[in-house]
Amino acid sequence: MPDEVIEDDKLDMALCIEKFARHYYELYNEKDSKFLESECRILFLTYLKPILNGKGFYHVEAETRNRSRMDVIVDFGTEQFIVELKLWYGESAHEKALGQVCRYLDSKNKDIGYLLTFDFRKTENVGKPRMEWIEYNGKKILDVMVGL
Repeated sequence: MPDEVIEDDKLDMALCIEKFARHYYELYNEKDSKFLESECRILFLTYLKPILNGKGFYHVEAETRNRSRMDVIVDFGTEQFIVELKLWYGESAHEKALGQVCRYLDSKNKDIGYLLTFDFRKTENVGKPRMEWIEYNGKKILDVMVGL
């Protein structure tokens, strides 16, 4: 698996998150929803750890200079990736999450970030992830949503 997302000692975080989303759908179903709601971050970090395998590491809830906390920062080689994890609480909350990612990117002087949202509604995102690159406040964000 690491060979697929690491090339020339560079981590392809977008591909890593895409593969996580596919992996998620292979393993979890509606019966797992109570567990998943409280353990989303652990699922993602458990997936990520063997990929980093001593060549990189992650920080959980790293603090920015204005004292807000980012969910996950991944350091790999000379690159740093900001990944925000959220539960789906509606369009308004999702819009706020995108703004939050932009603020984190600004605090780290980055232009590219990642938003991974877990959606436990029974009507959306059934069986496959929704992934799209979006431009938001001058930043490029991979907006990924997984559900049950």
